[in-house]
Amino acid sequence: MPLPTTAADVWEHIEKWPFAVLGFVTPNAEPRAAGVMYTVRDRTLYVFTGPDTWKARHIRANPHVSVTVTVQRLPIRIRRVPPAVITFSGLATILTPDEVDADLLTELTHGLEGLEHEICVIRIEPTGRFVTYGIGVPPTTMRSPNEAIARVPVT
Repeated sequence: MPLPTTAADVWEHIEKWPFAVLGFVTPNAEPRAAGVMYTVRDRTLYVFTGPDTWKARHIRANPHVSVTVTVQRLPIRIRRVPPAVITFSGLATILTPDEVDADLLTELTHGLEGLEHEICVIRIEPTGRFVTYGIGVPPTTMRSPNEAIARVPVT
């Protein structure tokens, strides 16, 4: 199988796996990361969190983030083969619930009714290129980084 050549190929994987690691930086330039569940709309990721969480406070101070999505490929694990991943840089914006479409807010808070007005939403717009590892290649090829890595424009 060839490496993905379009952003559409990569977006299919991002839309399928709603968990990612969100990287951000503190005002003291210290790196931090948090696992997040996300929803995708129009090639933009949305995450809900509390308005006073580390994520929200640090992103307000510095909107530059990184996102890494792991992609489940096989029901079994092959020894010495890392998971497939997609990573990218992005610009994040903190939104109030009033700034978010009602349907999106319901999707983000599904099962947590009543919290809609006690949260904020992080909108993440990917920038630059996706860096993929193991997307579009057989699992055994993932042992060779030069063959398993691809860089794909986000648009």
